[in-house]
Amino acid sequence: MKRLLSVIALASLAYSGWWFYAANTLRSDIESWFAAQQAAGLKASFADLTVRGFPNRTDATLTDLILTSEDGRFGWRAPFLQILGLSYKQGHVIVAWPDMQTLTTPEGDIAVTSDGLRASVIHADNAVLRSNLEATVLNFTGPKRTLALADVNAALQKIETTYSTYRVALSAGSAAVPSSDIAPSVGPESLASLRAEIDVSFEQPLTFDTLAAQPLRPTAIALHRSELAYGSVTFKFTGDATLDDQGRATGKVSITAENWRDALETARASGDLPPVLADGLIDLLTLLASFGASRDALDVTLGLDKGAVLFGPLPIGSLPPLMSR
Repeated sequence: MKRLLSVIALASLAYSGWWFYAANTLRSDIESWFAAQQAAGLKASFADLTVRGFPNRTDATLTDLILTSEDGRFGWRAPFLQILGLSYKQGHVIVAWPDMQTLTTPEGDIAVTSDGLRASVIHADNAVLRSNLEATVLNFTGPKRTLALADVNAALQKIETTYSTYRVALSAGSAAVPSSDIAPSVGPESLASLRAEIDVSFEQPLTFDTLAAQPLRPTAIALHRSELAYGSVTFKFTGDATLDDQGRATGKVSITAENWRDALETARASGDLPPVLADGLIDLLTLLASFGASRDALDVTLGLDKGAVLFGPLPIGSLPPLMSR
């Protein structure tokens, strides 16, 4: 019996030592990350850092966080952030955000309110293997625009057969956008659903070291099974593009829209869309739809050339650089 008690005591001491080692490592990693951001010229600070959860968990809580770019144009503030993990299960952490946080942009502050906003990250040897994010409610309120999302899910997973390509899946069960943000008196108040599946290739694999140093530049994007339901119209997007050093896209994107004719007829009948404008849109979309298999379904392929958007040989717009060096 004494021998058994000795073994139990030694095992308890060893496990306690392991927990304190894991807790101190987590604390040191967090402090080092903030120090690296400060060395890079950012304003990065927190008021307090605690690590609790003995004996099974290593839960870090930071309070009054501030991350601001050197020029002050971009930033993020939050009353707290939690990084949750199991001390006996390394390589899996959960990040939980507060219900209220603030993003700073050149156009002004954006208030972010949410319910159940959290993400899980699976990693091994410092490399991110997969991650999932979810929120029951996620709202963005800025000085000029408002966006309210519900049932938000996002997932990222490394494609094993590639060096640095990741599959990203996004979905929102519903979204509300004030019509004034789109055009006065035009458009429904809500988007029925949003679903997107995207492959993104980066210069390097996603690791904690590369993510801490600077945002990685994507080099290629491929859209799969992406669709947006807006009122009675369903838009579907597919395509692929490469990105140059300045973040300009070259490739093509195909857009289809179903039920567009009924939606325009309804908007015209209700008075939300002026008859002259509705007639012009119907004539234009009918012409474009005539190149497809159905006059009630729009099917258009647009070219991309270093950020320029082309319909055939005609330039019709441009895309902003996604991310440059």
